[in-house]
Formats: sequence, C-alpha cells, structure tokens
Amino acid sequence: MTARLTAGLLALLLLLTGCTGSGGTSTSDQAVDVSDAGAEAGDAAGADDGSVDDVSVDDEAELGTAAELGTSAADAQAPLMVRSVELELVVDDVGAAVTRARATTTAASGYVSSEDVVPARESGDGYGSLVLRVPSADLDTVVTSLGELGEVRASRSNAEDVTTEYRDVEARIATMEAGAERLRELVAEASSLQDIADLESELTTREAELDALKARMQVLEDDVALSTITLHLAERTEDLEEVAPRTGFVGGLGQGWQAFTTSVTMVLTLVGALLPFALVASLVAVPALWWLRRRRTPAGPAGRGTLQG
Repeated sequence: MTARLTAGLLALLLLLTGCTGSGGTSTSDQAVDVSDAGAEAGDAAGADDGSVDDVSVDDEAELGTAAELGTSAADAQAPLMVRSVELELVVDDVGAAVTRARATTTAASGYVSSEDVVPARESGDGYGSLVLRVPSADLDTVVTSLGELGEVRASRSNAEDVTTEYRDVEARIATMEAGAERLRELVAEASSLQDIADLESELTTREAELDALKARMQVLEDDVALSTITLHLAERTEDLEEVAPRTGFVGGLGQGWQAFTTSVTMVLTLVGALLPFALVASLVAVPALWWLRRRRTPAGPAGRGTLQG
C-alpha cells in the first residue's frame, strides 16, 4: 500500500513537472514571438523613419532648386537703374584733390570721362570739374571717399529706371534679327535680279536699324554698369557757383537773373560804344537838316503879290 502510494506521488510529481515545463516552453515561445514582433515593428519603424528622412532630403533638394530658380527669376526681373551723383566740394588745394580723385576712381576700376581744371594762380584760386565713371556696385564707396577730399557743400543724386526701355530694345533686336535672317534666305532663293535688288535693299535697311538698336542696348548696358559722378572742386565757396550750375526753381531764378543782368550790361555797353558816334553824327546832321528845311519852305504872301503885278 505504501509502495503504491509512493509510486502514485512520484507519477503525480512527474506529471506536474511536465506541465510546468510545457507552460514554460509556451511562455518562452510567446516571449520569442513578442520579441520577433517587436523587432519587426522596430524594423518597420526604422523603414518608416528612413522613408521620412528620404522624403525630407528630397523636399529640401526641391526647395533648394526652387530657391535657386526664384533667385534667377528675381535677377532676371531686377530693375535696371542708371545712377548719377553730383558733388560740390571746397578743398584746400585743387591740384592735390584732383590727383586723389583720379587715384580713387582708378582704384575702383573706373575712369575719368572728362576734366576741366584751372589750377591756383597768382590772379585767383583754383577750381575745376571732373566727370567720373565708376562701377555701379562701388558708387556709394567711391562717393564716400571723394567726400573726404574736402568740405561737401552740396550733394545731389539721381536714379533712372530703364528696365522698360531695355526690354523693349531687346525684343525689337530679336524681331529684327529674325526678319533679317528671313531676308537672307529669300535673297539666296531669289532668281530675278529685280527681286534680289529689292530684297538686298530691304535687308540693308533692316541691318542698319538692327545696328542702331544694338548700339542703343550697349549704351544702356554701359550706363547701368557704370555710374556717373560729377565732381566740382573749388578753393573758395564763391568759385563753386562758377563751376557748378544750379538746378531747380532757385537755380532757374538765379540763372534767369544772371541772364537779365548780362543782357542789360550788353545793351548799356552797346549804347556807350555808339554814343560818341551819335554825337558826332548829330553835329553834322542837325545843321544839314535845318538847311534843307529852309530851302523847301515856300515863299510868303508878299512875294506872291509882286509876281502877280
């Protein structure tokens, strides 16, 4: 009985042990499944992250390309400005100031377009004017440097938008070139001498107009690329009025008054020059006129009565 009981207990223990092992195995399998699922989920997430990264990179590339295109379009549509500046300076030495102005212009890759300078002399102080052409990108820097040559008494600037004119000339050139090319083809295909002469005459006219348009475009491009600085220099403020013409209402009023006084001065000078001749002429002309008038005077009544008797 005891042996049977012992055998039954051992069998029960073995059964319980087997169940526990099976349960542990199932749990382990589930754990492995969960781990695999987690790994797969992680891989999927990683794949998604990679896709997001790829999309982000692509988007950035597209945005960069769009930005570059936008910049190019902005440059193509940027206004074309012709800028000019006029400066009036009082300097200690006109000759030294002119030398420094030339050096400043040359350092900025510009050049002196025209120059009219009267150096200081015993009879008066020096003064002069220079017209400088400098790259438009360096205009402000050059103007600042020139302002350091002396005391700035006046400064004027102007900017003109020539974008519309430039685009119009550009379009007309393209049209003219296409028309000229077509005329050349017609000349090559023409068989009649009269047709060839007419076509060549028309082609010559078109080419002349095309050359004029290209010259105008070149002028506009030069004016946009290079700005103009008109520099007036004098050692006295009074001399600036001689070298720097005034503009605006006040300038016009001053110029009008100066023209009026000049005209009055010229008239008075002419009268003064002719007055001596007029006096001499009057000394001769007055007696002569009196004598002629006396000769033309008719005889009196007494004279007529004597003739009738």
